[in-house]
Amino acid sequence: MREENEYLLGTDDDELRRLGFQHQVWAGTAAASWERGGFGPGHSVLDIGCGPGYATLDLARLVGQQGRVVGVDVSPRFVAHLQARAAANGMANVAVEVQDVEELALAPESFDGAYARWVLTFLRRPEAVVAGAARVLRPGGRLVVHDYYHYAAFQIAPEDPAVHRVVAAIVASWRDGGGDPNVGARVPRMMTDAGLEVVSITPIARIARPGDALWEWPRTFFDNFLPHLVQTGYLAEDERLAFDAVWAARAADPAAYLVSPPMVEVVGVRR
Repeated sequence: MREENEYLLGTDDDELRRLGFQHQVWAGTAAASWERGGFGPGHSVLDIGCGPGYATLDLARLVGQQGRVVGVDVSPRFVAHLQARAAANGMANVAVEVQDVEELALAPESFDGAYARWVLTFLRRPEAVVAGAARVLRPGGRLVVHDYYHYAAFQIAPEDPAVHRVVAAIVASWRDGGGDPNVGARVPRMMTDAGLEVVSITPIARIARPGDALWEWPRTFFDNFLPHLVQTGYLAEDERLAFDAVWAARAADPAAYLVSPPMVEVVGVRR
């Protein structure tokens, strides 16, 4: 049974494992983002759309016992999961709340930093999230956003039409659900409109070859999501099978590589 406002891929055990693997693959990028955000010991940091909290717990270790991390997410299942993990690890500096991130209900000027990774792209009102984050930052506090700016540019080389068809179906379903697979292109303007000064814009693109952990990252998404696209009519079953065949062929090809969907990290500061 799917909970109301559930994640694109649900909140079951398979998705928990996928998100855990995803965080491991992108942990280095996240750490670099937090450094540019100035997050450090003693700070109070808001993790927006924290999900099951893989990043939240790393942030809690970063800020230490003198700091605190507050995670907010729309999914009660993910919030309960994070609460249990924080308690099991004795992390008293972690608090988690079920909230609609488009309507953040937190005290103004109560955080030194805020972080949102792959959150805005799924929302109908990403501007509301950025405005809410700006409101809860103290002067000098920074908002760090990491998101897609051209999802359709995902590529597996050598190219094949079966891959383009699947990516087009993903983008169409995403947009029909109210999301924006290119939201990163709009984030600097959102920050400016919310009263933040944009201090850095960093492109994020990575290449993987068969056997790399990053190679498996999109595959875990496809395994979970493509059957849903078939069920909802965005993709035919023979198209899904054609994609799987191409992927298997590329995975066995030492000359193959993939390029992750282009992303951007934007850091804004409240003056």
